[in-house]
Amino acid sequence: MNEERTSKRLSIRHIRAFVAVAKHRSLTRAAESLFVTQSALSLTIQHLEDDLGVSLFDRSTRRLDLTQAGEEFLPSAERLLQDFDSSIREMRALGKRERGKVGVAAVPSVMALLLPEAVAAYIDAFPNIDIYLREDNSEAVQQRIVDGDVDFGICSPWEPDAELVFEPLFEDCFGVVFAPHHPLAAGDGELSWEEVSGYRIVGFSSDLGMQHQLSHTPGLSQEVREPRYRVSNTSTIETLLARGVGVSIMSALAAQRAPLDRLSMRLLSKPVLTRTVGIVRRQGKSLSPAAATLLQHIRATVPQLARFPGVRVLDAAAHEAALETASKAAPAPSRASR
Repeated sequence: MNEERTSKRLSIRHIRAFVAVAKHRSLTRAAESLFVTQSALSLTIQHLEDDLGVSLFDRSTRRLDLTQAGEEFLPSAERLLQDFDSSIREMRALGKRERGKVGVAAVPSVMALLLPEAVAAYIDAFPNIDIYLREDNSEAVQQRIVDGDVDFGICSPWEPDAELVFEPLFEDCFGVVFAPHHPLAAGDGELSWEEVSGYRIVGFSSDLGMQHQLSHTPGLSQEVREPRYRVSNTSTIETLLARGVGVSIMSALAAQRAPLDRLSMRLLSKPVLTRTVGIVRRQGKSLSPAAATLLQHIRATVPQLARFPGVRVLDAAAHEAALETASKAAPAPSRASR
């Protein structure tokens, strides 16, 4: 019972008062250093001594001297105070974004065309924050969030997961990409899926999100859903298409990243097929100040993606509609990204 009473009564204020008096050997000077009255400081020391059951100071008319118990207690009290003050400084530095670390995983198109500008502005504002950026496909991005490898990710929903929260940012239409000298380059404007079905399709490997989406979208041709030629590397796809081997189906934003931006693209319609890309976080897990601030920078940068044909930044109403659509997605979704 006495230990419970003591633990509730004593605080860091008592330790700070004791160390100050031990340092100055004077209630007057110690009170001045702590910005309290001498009477209040004297009462604090008295409470500490009463709870500990020992006298910490020998009092005289001229000065205060530590008792044997006070000498024994002082090193521990100083360490406790140093640890407390150091922890408070560290936490305040986190709150002020003067220190900390943040990890983000994202699909390649987002990593190439959205994050660099947002992260550059963030680094200028908070140069002491450690940043870890990981490029991956949507499935791996989602798994890294679940595993705690990163604070949040940017991708399309891979499959429903109760542990995760999805916040849509933009929609990205699919298009056909081809060499500048390809016959499709003779025209402009949108193409129907039927108009590209007669061309040789160079697709992505099945573990990449865009091909995963195409493979699970009913109504598309067999050549689009299950291409004979599959490549996992965008540089290889660019080289093959530049040599006139065929055409490739991909999202409009993905077609804007190097080296694919050397090629030509026309959007596809009848039907229009889109992917929704957004922020993925752990359900119920708060972001650190460093991560939350980086996320603010990313949100502020997203509207700049509207300069790319086929990319639509979601407003509040569209955001809610996309969120509802994503929440109803099947385990093998038709909205995936690479």
